[in-house]
Amino acid sequence: MTDLKSYIQYFQTLAASHIDIHDFYIMDINEPLNGIRDMQFPAMILTSITGNLLATNLDNPIDSIKGGFLIIDRLEDASDFINEMEILEATKITGIDVISKIISDIYTQSYSRDDNPLQGFNPSTVAYQMVDGIFDNCFGFSFTFQVDCTVDLSPKPEKWTENVPEESQMKY
Repeated sequence: MTDLKSYIQYFQTLAASHIDIHDFYIMDINEPLNGIRDMQFPAMILTSITGNLLATNLDNPIDSIKGGFLIIDRLEDASDFINEMEILEATKITGIDVISKIISDIYTQSYSRDDNPLQGFNPSTVAYQMVDGIFDNCFGFSFTFQVDCTVDLSPKPEKWTENVPEESQMKY
């Protein structure tokens, strides 16, 4: 993954480019809640990323990032089971479309190898889960995935000073 800004912009571009996605939000919970009245459905919501460093040997440390998105649509009548099933089917298909586009962008070199914010995306880590009744009768699917990329764990000398407090100044 290049950087967070590129990652977010990439998903904004995916959402804007897909004919069945009409809005995009980031999963700062306040953003979709504040925008729910104006949200255009179906919508993509980019979820928060988590990760961990894998450095069993320091020859090849890996930044293992877990990311994801939701594709949701709003159901006017929460008791309308038939339309709920139609929304669920459509949002799952749209989510699969997004995953397919990510794979295509990586493997067809739509981006240069260094510029692709999802370089290291592992298709076999994609998981999805149905979400229902969130954000005022919204239904859809949540997709998660993993991106593994190398990370430089060497200290940057310009970020450190040699000022070491004397023992009498140290706080315990």
